[in-house]
Amino acid sequence: MQKITPLVPALQSNWLMLHVSMMMLSYATLILGALFSTLFLLIVYLANWSKTKEINTQQILTTNVNSLPQHKINLLNKLDRWSYRTIGIGFPFLTMGIISGAVWANEAWGSYWSWDPKETWALITWIIFASYLHARLTKNWQGEKTAWLGTFGFFIIWICYLGVNFLGKGLHSYGWIS
Repeated sequence: MQKITPLVPALQSNWLMLHVSMMMLSYATLILGALFSTLFLLIVYLANWSKTKEINTQQILTTNVNSLPQHKINLLNKLDRWSYRTIGIGFPFLTMGIISGAVWANEAWGSYWSWDPKETWALITWIIFASYLHARLTKNWQGEKTAWLGTFGFFIIWICYLGVNFLGKGLHSYGWIS
């Protein structure tokens, strides 16, 4: 057994709990919203595939959702709305997590941002979901267009959450795979 030692000074901060809590809550919420987007695309894909009985990427990308049965349209509208609302909840958590991390970093190391791989991927995640919300709010995008953005965001979160921790080198990396 290892001997318990006090935390290093950088981890002895009140910002630790806020930053980690906000980031975990944001990732969980954004993943859920992105899964709703992915499910939206899967239903559209399966509905189109069942109509044509052949996989044709061009047809899948240009499916007319309104040609589907009413019960599927209702389900797709609900998934689109759930995705938007869930991402709308997770995005402020991500913003608070990034800001609290920056304040904590400044307190611990004297710099708000160091372009650590985890910080960079958190910024990329923020930009993807900001684009999603921007498209919904200002361009009035709905349905497939935003579902593609949400699905892309799903993969970006996993890169940020696990990929950087396992493969990256930096302050947020734990070097499990080297």
